[in-house]
Amino acid sequence: MVVTGRTRNAFVGELARGFESHRLRQQFFKFVCQGVNVNTFWSKTIQSTELLDTSRQEKFNGHNRKLWFHLLQVRDNLKILEVGCGSGHFINMIKLYHPSCDVYGIDLDDEHIRFAKEKSKRLKIDVHYQVADVKHLPFDDNSFDLVFSHTLVEHLPFDDFVQEQKRVLKDGGKLIVMRVDMGKNNDKPFTYLEDEINALYAGIPSPKNARVGQYVEDPDITMQRLDQYQFKNINFNYNRIIYYMPDALGNKKEAISQIERNYQTKLAYAMFVIDRSKVGSKTRKRLLDLLKRQYEERLKLLRSNKKIFDYQSSALITISARK
Repeated sequence: MVVTGRTRNAFVGELARGFESHRLRQQFFKFVCQGVNVNTFWSKTIQSTELLDTSRQEKFNGHNRKLWFHLLQVRDNLKILEVGCGSGHFINMIKLYHPSCDVYGIDLDDEHIRFAKEKSKRLKIDVHYQVADVKHLPFDDNSFDLVFSHTLVEHLPFDDFVQEQKRVLKDGGKLIVMRVDMGKNNDKPFTYLEDEINALYAGIPSPKNARVGQYVEDPDITMQRLDQYQFKNINFNYNRIIYYMPDALGNKKEAISQIERNYQTKLAYAMFVIDRSKVGSKTRKRLLDLLKRQYEERLKLLRSNKKIFDYQSSALITISARK
């Protein structure tokens, strides 16, 4: 598979919206048979931990945290588990702003958990991270008030996804299932140098047969499945979270911060592609130079008060249910 032109641009948008690899379709067992270390498969083949963390920081930040916490139904003094926690950004944010919560995160990828543990230490917060499979959660029955996931449900059969989460939920506990609706993309990118950047990406091959997201389904089907598992109070929310629109902010400092976070996401994606595909030094230098020039031009426009109202967003599907 080669990511080309407009496809590449849309792909980077997916990364920033919070789950960068939706366009890929993973034939997982083929990689297992080829001897790939499954416990670092995701971070080495699909999406580096640094890329995941950078994009999630851009999407879930101090500016929009109240909306996220509302959708996650977070309140003080809860015992919370995130399954498929990745770099730990979501659960770290919960602990930072709701320190009375007892928070846990599990992921199958060793590198994600190593990163999450180190970051929580730097933040000086107490978070319990461990490598574990959602199909075999290492917790007692009826342990948690809230179990949630973000962009996990589409990557495995629903029975495998939900059975253990229901087991570890307390009676009356909440299950929150989030995923991004990749079919809804009306973003307006900053087009300066985009053609040149796209042209470089077009010549960089992506891994063949690296495919994930094969279990994507409409929200009503997921809700029906939860009903079959005898969950109650099943609800659905659809939100477009605009996480990047610097020209609409009255605070220039925050606008600059948004542009910088957006640049860091693009840079993290470029470095992941460069390292994974063993890009030559000439192409590497050219790509990084173009991204830097694009970033500097965007800052220049902001500081000169020339507004273009470019924006990026995440179309977020949130399904909640009570055990």
